[in-house]
Amino acid sequence: MAASPSLVCWDACTWIALIQKEKITDEQTGAVIEDRERLCRVVFNQAEQPNGGLEIACSALCLAEVCKDPAIAGDTHKLDDFFERESIVLVPVDREIGYIARDLMSKGYSKLKPPDALHLATAIYANVAALHTFDDKLLDLDGILEKRAGGKLTICKPELPGKKGPLEEFVKKQA
Repeated sequence: MAASPSLVCWDACTWIALIQKEKITDEQTGAVIEDRERLCRVVFNQAEQPNGGLEIACSALCLAEVCKDPAIAGDTHKLDDFFERESIVLVPVDREIGYIARDLMSKGYSKLKPPDALHLATAIYANVAALHTFDDKLLDLDGILEKRAGGKLTICKPELPGKKGPLEEFVKKQA
């Protein structure tokens, strides 16, 4: 019997980084200080491998939130290609997710706005190995929130489950 895949959850900003090939550069030197697309691409590619042992969950809210780039927003087929894969688990925003999100907001965690609360609620509900994001407000909640099945929710930048240390180091070793 094959082992069940690990499940990670992606915030909308993670999808945006992948789709828009986002790189963060030093304002003075122009040097790339964080290649967000590369961080996401490694995880995405692992999920795409047959028996890759990884699935990516995301809130259905992402279908609307990733349309920030007008060039991409006009090409819904390109956006749909990212979400209509077997390795992507689209979690509907239903009553239970809404209640969890509302509870997080009422507790005042990082002064959450509804979209961020919904992404957290999705990760909590789905009992994921980790929520991947680049949002500092969400990263600050790492290890604080309780998952539905128990245990603390890991919130981090994209990395493969079970790999210790920054994903950048793992990527360099694979190159």
